[in-house]
This record gives sequence, C-alpha cells and structure tokens, in this order.
Amino acid sequence: MTATPLMPRRHGSAWRRAALAAAWTFGIAAVGFGVAFLLDAQGGAGLATAVRVATGLTCLATASHGMFLQADQLSAWRTTAVFLSAAVGGPALAEVAARLGGAAVGLPLVLLGSGTSVWWTWRSFRRAPQLRGLATSLAATLGALACVWFLNRHGRPLEATGLLGVTGMAVGCAAGLAVIRRVLSYPSGIAAVARAAVDEAVRMRAALVLLVLLVVMVPTLPLILDIDERLEYRVQFLLSWALGGTGLILALLTILMSCGSICGDIDSFRIHMTLTKPLPRWQYVLGKWLGIMAFNLLLVALAGVGTYTFTRLLARTTATDPEDRDAVDRQVLTARVAREPSPKNPSEYEAAIAEATARLERDEPDYFARNRAAVRQQVRFDFRWQWHTVSPDMVSTFVFHDLAEAKRRGVPLQLQLKPRVNNVDVDLAEVRFALWLNGRPWPVRDGDHQDQVLASNAAHVIELPAEEVDDEGRLEITIANRNLVPAGETRPTAISFSPGDGMRLYFRAGGFTANFLRCLLVMWLKLGLVAAAAVAAATMLGFPTAVLLSLVVYATAAGSGFLRDAQGEYNVVADTPLAAVLERLSAAADLAGQARLYEAWRMLLGFVGDAVLAVVPAFSDYDAVSQLATGLAISTSTVAACCGWLGLLYPLVFGLIGWAALARRDLLPSST
Repeated sequence: MTATPLMPRRHGSAWRRAALAAAWTFGIAAVGFGVAFLLDAQGGAGLATAVRVATGLTCLATASHGMFLQADQLSAWRTTAVFLSAAVGGPALAEVAARLGGAAVGLPLVLLGSGTSVWWTWRSFRRAPQLRGLATSLAATLGALACVWFLNRHGRPLEATGLLGVTGMAVGCAAGLAVIRRVLSYPSGIAAVARAAVDEAVRMRAALVLLVLLVVMVPTLPLILDIDERLEYRVQFLLSWALGGTGLILALLTILMSCGSICGDIDSFRIHMTLTKPLPRWQYVLGKWLGIMAFNLLLVALAGVGTYTFTRLLARTTATDPEDRDAVDRQVLTARVAREPSPKNPSEYEAAIAEATARLERDEPDYFARNRAAVRQQVRFDFRWQWHTVSPDMVSTFVFHDLAEAKRRGVPLQLQLKPRVNNVDVDLAEVRFALWLNGRPWPVRDGDHQDQVLASNAAHVIELPAEEVDDEGRLEITIANRNLVPAGETRPTAISFSPGDGMRLYFRAGGFTANFLRCLLVMWLKLGLVAAAAVAAATMLGFPTAVLLSLVVYATAAGSGFLRDAQGEYNVVADTPLAAVLERLSAAADLAGQARLYEAWRMLLGFVGDAVLAVVPAFSDYDAVSQLATGLAISTSTVAACCGWLGLLYPLVFGLIGWAALARRDLLPSST
C-alpha cells in the first residue's frame, strides 16, 4: 500500500471568509448605531455617544480580523490586536497629548500610529503577496482618515480638507485601475495590449512620480490661496491652475507612458511574444493608444472631481463684499456667451479705412511698399482703437448682434467695461459717461437720466435688461462722454475701451457643471492627440528620441499662438495661402536687394514655421480652461470640432504613421 499524505484542513475560501467578516461588520454597525439612535431620541446623549464609540471600535476590530484572516488564519487575532493598538492607540494618545500640550504635540503621535499600522499590515501579508498591496492601501487609508479627524478636531480644517482630498483621489485611482483592468479583461488582442499598457504605465517610476504629483497638487492648491484676496480671483486661480496643471502633468505622463511602453517592448524583445500571436501590428498600435487613453480618462475624471469639489467648497466661503459674491455666482460659476461690438454703419467704417489706406499709400509710398498687407492691418488696428475711443462732448454707438436667445429667455445682459482715460496718469481715476439703449436713455430714475461713474483701468459689469433688445436680436449701446475737466487741462479727457476685453456683452446660456464637463472632455481629447503622436514616435525611434519628438509636437500644439507672434515682422497677413507665399517671396526679394541677407533668410525661414504651424493643430483654438475660469460657455461646436480634429482625425493620421513605421521596422535581434 502507498501511504497517502494528510492534506491540511481548509476553513473555507478567501471570498467566503471576507464575506463573513463583512456580514458581521455590517450587522454590528446596524445594531449598534440603531441603539445609539434610539438612545438619542430618548434623551440619553452621553450613553448614545458611548455606544457609537464602542460600535465603531467593534466594527473596526471585526473588519481588521477579517482582513488579517486572509494572511494568516492561526494568528489573525494577535495580528489584529497589534494593528488596532497602533491604529487606534496612536490617535487616542495624540488626543490626550493635544489636550495637554497643543495640536503640535499630538500630531506626531497620530502620524506615528498610522505609520506603524501601515508597516505592520505590510509585514503581516508577506505570506499573501497577492493581497499585500490591497491590504496596505486599506491600512494607509484608515491612517489618513485618522489624521484628517485629528486635524479637523483641533482647528486645522484646511489641512484636513487637503489631506482628505489626497486620500480620496488616491483611493479613486486605485479603484479606477481595478475597473479598467476588469473592463480590459475582455478576450481580445486589442484589449490585452491595452491592459498591458496600463500595467506598464503604473509600474514606471517616472510615471508614478507624476501621478503622485497630480494627486497631491489638486487638493493642496486651495491651501496656498490668500484669504484676503477677492473670492472671485481665488476661484479663478483654482480653476486655472488646477486644470492647467493637470493638463501639463498628464501630457508629460502620456508621453512617458506611450514611449516607455512601446520602446520597452521593443528593447526587451517582449514584442516578439506579442506579435507571434495572431495579432496584426495595427491592433498592437491601437491597443497601446486605447490603454493610455483609458488611463488618461481615469486621471482626468479624478482631477475633475477633485477640482470641482474644491471649487464648490471655496465658492461657499466668505466673499469680501456683495459685489465679490455676485461676481463669483454670476460671472465665474456660470456659462456665458460673449458678444463683440460692431460699428453702427459698417459700410461707412470700411470706406473710412479704405480712404485712410489710400491716403497713406499716396503720401508715404516707400513706407507702404515695404509690407503692404502689414500696413493695411496696422491702419485697420488704428481705426479700431479710434472707434473704441469716445472723445469729449461726443457720442459713440456700438451695436451687438445675435441676442435673440437672451431676449427669448429673459436673462439679464452683462455689459463688461474696462474704461481708460487719456491724459490722466492716475490709476483708478473716475470716468463719467451716459448710456442710451436702442436710442432710449438708460437708466432713468425719477425722470432724470443717470450718469455712470466708474473707476478707470478696472473691469466693471453693468447689468442691462433683456427687454431692451429689439425683435431682431440687436442692441445699440450709445455712450456719451461726460468727463469733467481735470486740473491743469482745458477740456475733458477722452474715454477708451481697448478692443477685445475693453467692451463685451455677456448673457447666461447654461450652468457651470455642464460647462465643467465639456472642459474635461476637451482636455481628454487633447491628450488623445499627444498619446497618438507619442505612440507613432515610439514605433520608429528609440526612447529618448521618441520622448523628445513627442515633446516638440506637444510644445508646438500648446504654444502655437505664441509661435505665431514670435515671428514678428516676418509674419505675413495675406488672406489666401497663395497670396501669403507670393507676399513672403516678394518681401524676401526686397530685403535681398537691399543687401539685408539675414533678414531675407529669416523671411524665407518663415515657410518652415508656417508649415509646422499648419500641420500641428493649435491647442489655443480649444482653450477650454480659460473659458471655464472666466465663465464663458464652451460651445457645442467647439467640442464637436475638438472631437473631429483632436480626437479622431489627428490620432488616425498618427496611428497610420505608427502602423506603417512598425510594419517596416525590423524587430528581430541581430544574430551577431
């Protein structure tokens, strides 16, 4: 007979033990907190508090025992006792120390107890490495919550809120990664490659550093804001820096993850095991891109939830004055449509510009011949400034169109003005003027037409009634200069409104939440282009070169507006591409004829800059973050264009480039 070895007795599966521990925990919580509620209703507040504390400790002990039971069934209670001594004893001792010596004395004890509980959990799960990360994460979360409780209890609500935000984003990231892995477990080659890309991204040290930076940045930004500053500016700062910083960090993270994943596969020859299976190379490229985009979707969502939550909390704090509160509610946390003014008589306005241009060409032919298009543009710019200037004892009329929706909905119009006075070198000097709306004086109180008195060089918002808009959705605003004669002058000063931000008309077209979601979608679509460019670069280049090329593409897309301005006098302003080419060649020939060879070379070099700017899309065309921070609605057409160009067309082009490069690349190692 052959002796049969004795098999160890099994005490149920891990899932069964976990379910049993959860059931006991929820049962104890239901009974204990129910009894405490009944005691509160009967007036026994002290006894109810004691029951709540006992119930919480019992639930924590039961849940901890269920967790450590997965690691070692024989010593689960002993391990639980040590864990609870650190996790509960640390905050308890810290509370006693804080009562005796202040919060600064107790905080190190909380940190010591939390750190000890995390270390003990990590040590206890050495025999169950598959559950080690999850158990340690749970212990770290419990320790962070203990620190939050201590900080909030001892007058540190801002620090407590920041730490709670960091903890929430970290837990959300871990849970989101589990969901992504579950979704990508579908039996498909593309899904398998995408899941591998996510796993590789999490293991990268550089990516981990950027991920930690993102998780810490968003919740801690509110802590650095000056509480004496206007609430409007603080909310705008939080939105701009949180979302702008998120976009930058995720772009760098995307480049490192994309290039590292593909270049790592090629350099370590893992790609041979992947492509030896029935997996076409285009599916490999697509799977990498989808995996990076799934990870980016999680991070954009986490950063969005954190930014939205802290923005709402910050907006509920005390404002400096009622105007500040109104600005937050009606100019920042909203979605407004902006309208620019136009001349009352466009034909006369254009005729005046044409006459001034012809006169300049006749009087100064040499200056005009240097760069005709640039001179015409300068003349138009000067006329626009003159039109935005209200001279003394004169009136100017500005017409705003496409206001039918505001009239139909009956929402108030917001006239934003930033007036400037000429010949007066005093900041915030008073500006006095009168308004007419569609030819009717406004406002009129007790039969008198009231003047508007505003501080110069400062933005002001005047609320106008929507019923003043005519049936064609048109509103004429006439401004009369009523400035007084300043000391040392003989006549009143002129009032100027700088073209662009000097005068605009707004009306509310939606809510902040929907606008915020559209902003997050635009951010994610931009990352789609960056990921596609990085994947394409990694299929044809080594890791350092691929990262460098991807950074160049991202920097060009992000700074395209600045690059256009940086060309300065070497820009051309023709209306058509052919005219622009002829204009640049003509200008280069004129410069060469004057022996200005360097300038001629710079002018010809502009073709390279124009080609790059024409090929790489401009992120400034979809500047959703600045629109959100200033309360401007991100239109559906903008989101649709972003989806078409950044989310579909450009990733498709870069994907085809990557597929073609990978198909022609020799991936076999050399026999020598």
